[in-house]
Amino acid sequence: MKLLIALCLAGAFAFCACGNPKQPAPASNDSLAQADSGANKNAFFPVAEYLEAEILHVDSSLMALKKFTIRDGHTDSVFILVPEFNQLALQFVPRELADGSFEKNFTETAFQDKATRSITFTYSPVNKNMNLQRVDVMTIAGLRAQQVRSVYLEKTRTSGDSVILQKLFWRAQHSCQITTMVRVKGKQAGEDQVRVVWDGGEEEE
Repeated sequence: MKLLIALCLAGAFAFCACGNPKQPAPASNDSLAQADSGANKNAFFPVAEYLEAEILHVDSSLMALKKFTIRDGHTDSVFILVPEFNQLALQFVPRELADGSFEKNFTETAFQDKATRSITFTYSPVNKNMNLQRVDVMTIAGLRAQQVRSVYLEKTRTSGDSVILQKLFWRAQHSCQITTMVRVKGKQAGEDQVRVVWDGGEEEE
């Protein structure tokens, strides 16, 4: 069943990236047998490829990009150009997701919500000292297959006596948000939030 879900997600990925609503080809009985036997246990959702396709779609579109910055309870908004968007968006594609290291260094768990027909895939690092600490991919039922609803990442690192935690949320075809929290021993934690919206809708969901 895991391979079947992966194939459905691959179909959703192709739909989002290319705008092609074709239904993915059904898996063969042999493939299902291999999946049940654990032969394809490392067939993770292609998080990096999906996010790169989303970024490329925004790059090549003529949609307005509006950035909202929240700091100390105050919100500023401004329209930005593609280069600034790319600088923010590429933070969603850390090196831990690429070059085969994702499948090697992370484990996968999945939760299906039958009420909402959503599936959440959670990826956790084998080495707890890695910068990338968590990846969640949430899918929802589409017309023909599961489609990506959102991607969530948590990253942490140290810089001198500071601990920096980032929570990154990508809402498919709509917006991205980066929340950065800085903790310094003996001082109050600081928090900044940057959100970019590109589908022409309101900044709030």
